[in-house]
Amino acid sequence: MTKKKRVTWAQRLREEFLDTTETLWNNEVSSNLYVAKIMMYTAVLDLLFLVLSVFGVFTIRKNTMIMTLGMAFLELVIPALLCYHFKGKKKWLKILLIACYTIVLARIEMTLGHNVVLCLAFPVVLSIRYYSRYLTSMTAALTLFLSGFAEYFGVARGLGRLNLNMVSLPGGTVLTFPGDMLLRDAVPLDAIDYNQLWLHTLRHDFLPRTILFVMIAIICTEIARRGRQAILDQKAETAKTERLSTELDLARDIQANVLPNLFPAFPEREEFDIYASMSPAKEVGGDFYDFFMIDEDHLAMLVADVSDKGIPAAMFMMASKIIINNVSKLGYEEPGKILEVSNNQIVSNNPAEMFVTVWLGILDVRTGLIKAANAGHEWPCVMHKGSGFTRMKDRHGMVLGGLYGSRYRTYDIPLNPGDAVYVYTDGVLEANNVEEEQFGTERLVEALNRNPDGSAKELIDNVSQAIAEFVKDAPQFDDTTMLAVCYRGPVEEIQKQS
Repeated sequence: MTKKKRVTWAQRLREEFLDTTETLWNNEVSSNLYVAKIMMYTAVLDLLFLVLSVFGVFTIRKNTMIMTLGMAFLELVIPALLCYHFKGKKKWLKILLIACYTIVLARIEMTLGHNVVLCLAFPVVLSIRYYSRYLTSMTAALTLFLSGFAEYFGVARGLGRLNLNMVSLPGGTVLTFPGDMLLRDAVPLDAIDYNQLWLHTLRHDFLPRTILFVMIAIICTEIARRGRQAILDQKAETAKTERLSTELDLARDIQANVLPNLFPAFPEREEFDIYASMSPAKEVGGDFYDFFMIDEDHLAMLVADVSDKGIPAAMFMMASKIIINNVSKLGYEEPGKILEVSNNQIVSNNPAEMFVTVWLGILDVRTGLIKAANAGHEWPCVMHKGSGFTRMKDRHGMVLGGLYGSRYRTYDIPLNPGDAVYVYTDGVLEANNVEEEQFGTERLVEALNRNPDGSAKELIDNVSQAIAEFVKDAPQFDDTTMLAVCYRGPVEEIQKQS
């Protein structure tokens, strides 16, 4: 049993300050610039108060205000300018900025007393933006420390507010205040009871303030922690998504490479011209096509569509393709029988209960006769020379993988030289535009008839172009798979004509 390694406070601190992710680092840079901007705004306000103090607007001594606000102005502007100089891209900047801002506010509180006590929460709130619980905790601790002594030293040095709880005068003493003189101007510093001053600061200011401030600090620290964790969780989820996307891309490539993709497919055969394509959507799909010579005179061709998407559909597609291919080469002459045997094999080992629609045709290259069977697939389009393409409403059978023992009807499509057959999946008809209108049957037949006497590749290219013009930038959610075969005639007749 392995012992869980303990992470020390110093290690966590180093992790948050140095070993940040790219997202956290980008956030830190933007936060540095944001805090610097806040400091510049504060410096402008500080300068305004400085000007007003020169004209005696405040009751605080003019010299005190000029010294305090003047130093505060420099302590705000210099770190902010440094941050702008380095464009926020230094690790130590966030400590410098937050520390200087905290010290400035504590110095102002030393002069003005409890009037600005809420300002001391500003650095803690600002530190949340860095999503570091340690930075927020240290800012809170520094703020608490400075605020605990600010008023005491302010009074002790004759800067801050003074009340009668802090002084010790002989009995019967009468204090007179000519004009608008303040208590601290009428009482000498040596009359202050410093024991009373400590006690007063502790009981009447520091402890009540600490209770409230600790509550604020705990909330801010928790917000910073959760913000950081959210970023890290988002990074992990993004990495997972990218890994899954890579795997899907790889699966899509494997799927595409398994299909016949070298054209012309049979350059030595003059009897026919065949071409096929599959345009995948965003996900790995279940569409596939296949064509192969069963023997010297028979070309098998099929187009299929699996019921689902993603990796399971791709795996089911591979298994179905292999089964249909193998069964086709066992000597069965009827496509209906091939689909029947293939269906029984698929049903026998289909725990996911998926299914696949299939159109299977076998072309006799000597006669031009196609024997075909349809397992729940789209109707094929047939073109007889001189008449254009039309949809052939053949009889559908049960999908493969649906029911054991299903029977499939074999029917004939006789072709003469110059005739062609086009088969496709439902992704062609269901391709939609931004208005969610589907491509449909009429547009498909129109695209095929742009050049019905063209090669198999030209037929498919015309449909692909028509789909692209129709959908434009609308996202597609299904693959578009097409196969076209043009029959040229028996080789003897072709040779005679040449």
